[in-house]
Amino acid sequence: MLFQASGVSVQPSCVQAFNDIKLGHKYRYIIYSLTDDLREIRVLKAAAPYSTYDDFVNDLKEAEQKKECRYGLYDAEYELKDGQRRNKLVFFLWSPECAKIKQKMVYTSSKDALKRALVGIGRDMQACDHGDLAWTNVLEALMRSEVAH
Repeated sequence: MLFQASGVSVQPSCVQAFNDIKLGHKYRYIIYSLTDDLREIRVLKAAAPYSTYDDFVNDLKEAEQKKECRYGLYDAEYELKDGQRRNKLVFFLWSPECAKIKQKMVYTSSKDALKRALVGIGRDMQACDHGDLAWTNVLEALMRSEVAH
């Protein structure tokens, strides 16, 4: 199935990598990007399961140096106050302040097409600066979603 929004389509490899992380925890995270012509969303990187959240953040920050945006998916493991362990797939739109306006517009308008293709996302986050990417903010959002259920 081809998902498309604002003239941007999602490559099948995006869904395959998502299913690999969702069903088999084959990766710790995935970085998605638009192709240079801004017409397709592709897998830029699928990181090994031993990778860390800091690795994920550093990969997102690399886009900032290029004044570009990225999508990211992180397989978050965390513990509830009662000691129960949880896993949740967290989807990120990384749109740094310095990103080119066209990048921001296309990434924002195409986000829903990618999210529709990736069935089973546990939490959706938008990050514009380094503080937004802090693990404490992600954990707080995950805990809020636990309370909401």
